[in-house]
Amino acid sequence: MKVLVSNPPWPGEGYGARSDVRWPHKRMDKYLEYPIYLAYIVAVLEEVGLEVCFIDAVMEEMSIAGFSDAVARMGPDLVVIECSTPSINYDLETARTVKGSLGDTSVALIGSHPTFFHEEILRDNPSVDAICRGEVEMTVKELALTLASGHDLSQVVSLSYREGGEVRVNPDRALIQDLDSLPFPARHIVRHDGYRAAIYSGDCPTAMVSSRGCPYHCTYCLWPETLYGHKFRARSAVNVVDEIEHVVRDYGVDEIYFDDDCLTLNKKRVLEMCQLLLEREIDVKWIVQSRVDTVDREMLAAMREAGCHYVLFGVESGSPGMLEIMKKRISLDEVREAFTNCRELGIKSQAYFLFGVPGETQESIDETIEFAKEIEADSTQFAIAIPHPGTELYETCVEHGWLVYDGWEDFAAENSLIETDHLTREEVEEARMRAYRRYYFRPSFVAKSLLRVRSLQDMKRLFRGGRSVLDRISFFKRHVG
Repeated sequence: MKVLVSNPPWPGEGYGARSDVRWPHKRMDKYLEYPIYLAYIVAVLEEVGLEVCFIDAVMEEMSIAGFSDAVARMGPDLVVIECSTPSINYDLETARTVKGSLGDTSVALIGSHPTFFHEEILRDNPSVDAICRGEVEMTVKELALTLASGHDLSQVVSLSYREGGEVRVNPDRALIQDLDSLPFPARHIVRHDGYRAAIYSGDCPTAMVSSRGCPYHCTYCLWPETLYGHKFRARSAVNVVDEIEHVVRDYGVDEIYFDDDCLTLNKKRVLEMCQLLLEREIDVKWIVQSRVDTVDREMLAAMREAGCHYVLFGVESGSPGMLEIMKKRISLDEVREAFTNCRELGIKSQAYFLFGVPGETQESIDETIEFAKEIEADSTQFAIAIPHPGTELYETCVEHGWLVYDGWEDFAAENSLIETDHLTREEVEEARMRAYRRYYFRPSFVAKSLLRVRSLQDMKRLFRGGRSVLDRISFFKRHVG
């Protein structure tokens, strides 16, 4: 049994950021996240003795025809295709093309979009044989082994499939509780060369995941609802540091981005990780995603000493009313304290804000812009809320008729799809660009950014960040006018 695991083509202008991206989108620069979860699938399949190959067609800039030709040369028995909402039409076209070339090959889809629409996709697309729902490593493994043995697919938990013209939906699978039991991602196959984000400053960065699941219920958040659940499940500190040591020693990694929903939910575990890094004298920089209400000065100080140099916070809004609507469950004072602690301890910080959730007004947007300026993060992103299928935000917008779009491609995280009595879509899009101009073009921000430059890496990151802002403004002018 040979299995191909793939991040399929995403044609059109720009590069499709799909794999390991919570808000799939098109971007003009080739800053793509390392496909860490696909690397886990490859490792799990290898562990049971299956022959596995991998293609990242976006990184390789393949067309659908080119991808299909490559698949035909490999001759896999099972092709696993990662999908997203804005790319789903291309993903299904890819499935049809592959199936047309290799009719006996089974095609399985994974990702949040096919998880949510599994029955509809199977009913309407005969080229798709199966959909592995939710957290997929064990489901893909069992699907491959079952196909290899010729046994009945009805026993593969969390699988939806077609049988005799009928769509079958097997029961949901329990989430993986012991994450230490998973093998390390298969970096020897899913290589990290070429993958990086604008926030990276290292010469050889990679991504890691130390935990899964988020106990919070923010209305716009996709992965906890469709893939990894709301129960926080963490790898042990020893297991995480073992992998850090492995990637530093064997792959020369000098910077790690932890793509946990929130790495800092368990203070004791974080402090133990930091202590182990110091004891083993592992010299590596690292970046984490966090919530402002899960860090304190002691934790941040320990993280800084152990190599953490950047913390990304989802602030979302400077309006207390909007934070309540989003079910964010943080206060502005907690935001202020977290950013102050980072600044005083010498940790760079990023603030992430979100515009356009129903209830948003011009006044709440102005509150957010002014609050963003007040907390003085090292970098700030302003995004538009995209109501991805599977989220509470999507259901709310559908129920009230606030969702306006022509096709799934519109969910590419650049344009507003939500229109309410308070704000039109165009007003939300203009507000986002106004926020970027008012925030980044301030003389005080430019001066402080230059003063923070301590190395060539800092200068490169500052340049990449500035170019990214200008690209977003240029995109807005071209597509919105």
